[in-house]
Amino acid sequence: MNRLTAVDLHDGLAVETVVYPYGTVCISSQAGCRMACPFCASGRKGLVRSLTAEEMLLQVETAPSAKRVTVSGIGEPLDNFDEVARFIALCPLPVSVTTTASSTELLKKLLLLPHNGVMISIHGGTEEAHKKLVPKAPPLIEIYSALASAWEQMSVRARKRVGLNYLPVAGINDSEEEIELFAQAALKFPESSVHLLSLNKVPNSPFQPVSHARRDEIFQLLRGQGINVRRANAFRRQEKGGCGTLWLKKYID
Repeated sequence: MNRLTAVDLHDGLAVETVVYPYGTVCISSQAGCRMACPFCASGRKGLVRSLTAEEMLLQVETAPSAKRVTVSGIGEPLDNFDEVARFIALCPLPVSVTTTASSTELLKKLLLLPHNGVMISIHGGTEEAHKKLVPKAPPLIEIYSALASAWEQMSVRARKRVGLNYLPVAGINDSEEEIELFAQAALKFPESSVHLLSLNKVPNSPFQPVSHARRDEIFQLLRGQGINVRRANAFRRQEKGGCGTLWLKKYID
């Protein structure tokens, strides 16, 4: 079972942190989020403020047995780049980061930091699908261009730590065309991996997950193209602490 913890901050806010059974702690980089991805609970209240590196370390301290950290909770890490970079430098554990690539210039800088992985939320083969799910992110062509620019400066080992996230949503990005276009883009970064995510239930969300059968078909389609594709594990699909389910809490109004 996941262990979900609300970490109190000095100003009465609290951010949710989740510890997964396999030794990973998922922390937040901001109190709230401006990206407004419609399938995600974390941005429902907008952005209140960014967290300091020390506040991120405080979240890690809730998991003394953790072996690694992922900055994949509430907030867009690139919108708090300086503190996230400082956190990566200060944290004694390996740190990976999930981002919508809100700034392509900062994405290039992030890719060149001593991270344990950078996962980029793509979620579409066409720009139309991408904008429906990640409305405030730059266009796909700009994201891929930034990744290609950094790619030339990265070692093979660093390239293998880059992931392209794809969240299949029924009727939005699950068509053959969407998957084929996404696969064509992913193949330009052969050392990277694709992370096939699952849509978790969020109150008042209009979106529906694809069926298990369709998700398996998408997995096989990508793998058949020679892509290193991975499926989200069961812990990230749980209602408690699953991807996209973390909330900002305010204890003092």
